[in-house]
Amino acid sequence: MLIFDIKSIFHHYKFFKDKSISATRIFRYTKLLELIDKYKNICSITTIGLSVEKRKIFKIKWGIGKIKVFIWSQMHGNETTGTKSIFDILHFFSKNIDYNFVKFLFKNLTILFVPMLNPDGSEKFQRRNAINIDLNRDAVRLQSPEIQVLFREINKNNPHILFNLHDQRSIYNVGEKCFNPAILSFLSPSIKKNVTTTSKKKSMGIIYFMTKELKNILPEIGSIGRFSDEWYPTATGDKFQQLGYPCVLFEAGNYIKDIQKELIRKYNTISILTGFYFLSSKEKYFEKNYKYYFSIPKNKNILLDKIYRKVQIQKNGNKYLIDIGIMNFEKFNLKKGSLSFIQKVVDIGDLSHFFAYEDLPGKQFFSKKFPKIGDIEF
Repeated sequence: MLIFDIKSIFHHYKFFKDKSISATRIFRYTKLLELIDKYKNICSITTIGLSVEKRKIFKIKWGIGKIKVFIWSQMHGNETTGTKSIFDILHFFSKNIDYNFVKFLFKNLTILFVPMLNPDGSEKFQRRNAINIDLNRDAVRLQSPEIQVLFREINKNNPHILFNLHDQRSIYNVGEKCFNPAILSFLSPSIKKNVTTTSKKKSMGIIYFMTKELKNILPEIGSIGRFSDEWYPTATGDKFQQLGYPCVLFEAGNYIKDIQKELIRKYNTISILTGFYFLSSKEKYFEKNYKYYFSIPKNKNILLDKIYRKVQIQKNGNKYLIDIGIMNFEKFNLKKGSLSFIQKVVDIGDLSHFFAYEDLPGKQFFSKKFPKIGDIEF
């Protein structure tokens, strides 16, 4: 049996990441076309459909194994970490064709990548598609051509497992005792309340195996969380799990001073490779270990990007001590293709139960203006 050395792969990431992908959260359709052409010599690439605005949706096939993995990213156009990770993995495969680990995966897996399900939203760096439908809430009506493509390909290929790649907001902490941002989060989507089928057990099992291995490379601060398993009847993952396809949601998280998510990209890439390894070597054992999934701590919505503690304000001659919570909001300039961040006040009062990436002592930064929700920090 091949030995999987996650620490070695983690430390060598800088040598196999695709450096042609710049350190920005933006990943547009034009970049996809460039990279698709770059990797055509190591895999087969086919057009499987068109978006609302007639952009091509591609499927990349790599490997000859009997276990089929279907993996897609950017169904939300502004969630780009998964797409970058897919091309980091393809770059890893292309540079290490003779590496035992790559040969092992190639022999045991057939991996089907859809690296940008929502090209229209990706071009505009927006969550929804060109008719403003959230593709992740269109699994019942199937109105969007993009989601129709996804369902058609999964039904056609009948994969053993699905990897659904997302980005999560910076609001999630693992646990509630200390500052511990969710670097990654995983979810085995719900079917219905308190219902656990074979497909769900399998996805729960692989998540447990991945998190157990990933703990070996986590930094001192930051951890892996379990995303909310609230049931959404129109959600893609919930629907596929209901149809009998084990589905794993990867939620690329956030970290200190990593606003472009380059460190998160690294962890996300390694997590996917870890999932590939376990599918290649331990696929039949996942179901037996599903209960350990519940040992992964839940995400808690108790993180802000910045908190000013005990800010002194005055109103009608009275003095008050308040905390001021700040969050970063993305602003995309379509014409320039650039992304900036605006910091706005999202909460005021006692925020002692919240943590922050930047936790600062109070200061008078609102001049003489009484602070209110929605104010822009200056």
